[in-house]
Amino acid sequence: MIIFIQVLMLMGTRYGVIWLTYLLLCPYNVFSEKSLYHYFEFGGYMTKKKESSYDLSILKGRHYSKSNALINAKGTTSLLAQKIFSVGIQQAQLDNMTGQLVATLYGSDLRRIFSNKSGSFYDHIKALVEPEKEKASLLDWRIIYTNDSTQELEALNVVTDCKFKDGILEMRYNNKITDQLYQLKENYTMFSLEETIPLKSIYSYRMYEILKSEFDKQSYVAHKRGENLDNSEPYILVMNLTDLKLRLGIIDPTENREIVNALKKSNVDFGYIEQLAQETAEKKKAKGTGKTGKAKYSNFTTFRKNTLDKAKKELDETTSIRFEYEPIRTGTGGKTNSIRFMIYDKKTTKVKAAEKVQIRVLTPEEKEDFIDQVNEIIDEKLKVKDLRAISEAAEYDISKVEKAYKVLCLSPGRVENITGFMIKAIKDGYEEPVVRQKKNTFSNFKQNEYNYDDIEAQLVDN
Repeated sequence: MIIFIQVLMLMGTRYGVIWLTYLLLCPYNVFSEKSLYHYFEFGGYMTKKKESSYDLSILKGRHYSKSNALINAKGTTSLLAQKIFSVGIQQAQLDNMTGQLVATLYGSDLRRIFSNKSGSFYDHIKALVEPEKEKASLLDWRIIYTNDSTQELEALNVVTDCKFKDGILEMRYNNKITDQLYQLKENYTMFSLEETIPLKSIYSYRMYEILKSEFDKQSYVAHKRGENLDNSEPYILVMNLTDLKLRLGIIDPTENREIVNALKKSNVDFGYIEQLAQETAEKKKAKGTGKTGKAKYSNFTTFRKNTLDKAKKELDETTSIRFEYEPIRTGTGGKTNSIRFMIYDKKTTKVKAAEKVQIRVLTPEEKEDFIDQVNEIIDEKLKVKDLRAISEAAEYDISKVEKAYKVLCLSPGRVENITGFMIKAIKDGYEEPVVRQKKNTFSNFKQNEYNYDDIEAQLVDN
């Protein structure tokens, strides 16, 4: 706290008062000295964080290849582990004695690639080998991959051992996957490090590999048939939702032996695997090692927001492909159990500016999903009709809802009519907290000019 006060003094009275007020009004934002460091390191939580930069010049023309079976393997790891793995395999050499691929990476190159301008890369490597609690280490990275042609399934560690000494990282890959990485001649996909390294999410990274693999496979087949030669039409991939979670590492098959056994069956029951994942989460909570007792991203709205939507944005900004997707619902209640992906080549299917701003008409099911998402954002309990009114006021734009709710949280005093406030904040585009002043007015509008109850009624009753 002493450090915090000293920093406020250095910032000056004006900014010091602003942040002290913010701290008092939002008690749920607890600042530790560590979080303070990150706050000032990144220029403030309320400002846009500095974008991670990479020295792509060292990556130009450098590619790595994986077999399609390995790309679609099921397992979990960290984003940095995936990136170092990919950088390593594109220059790995075969050890004829052991049959292992050995990658030798220099710390100076790693710092340059990952923009670690100063210091050693040792701390990053140590975090990979000795991660924080409940996070898999590089050596714990286990995958399960299947070979459909031979109907085989195998679970194994990807990296058997690694050593970092004198600024040099040496990694040895499991010799059982050598044929999935080395001198590949068929059923593989080549990736550009210029496209993969800048990706910021492990899910975006995995989605890119999965979709790029499918795109290349389908385009190869189509071109041999003389079809879609310019790749102007999308290629379609339908994936079971639970299968996708397994490939993204959201469901870790190695946590429950029964999941591995279920994957070995010829007709995989993904509904059963989802149930097993839920049971695993509940057991972890009972042991005190889990937080919620729910399987990660068991709610589709949360899954979509944190994986699909982020990946969609990142791939469009960084890679040579882009994708659209739509949930496939079946059964009672229309529960989403699969995803249909439409994969495009960005070079030949550039989206026109007018199409980007065009508002797509949502289906009733998509609107219900959006309302569920709004319900997760707003802590207060609101009726469905209120959530629908807020959604309609925001024109089903989640960023507008998040922005309005942020203003509500930062505004002092109790707001009796949350729905009315949210609707007004969305429509008028409130940017700052609404502070009460004398004569029953607000800093950015007069309260007696608006009746939140009337505003709510107009939209809710429609």
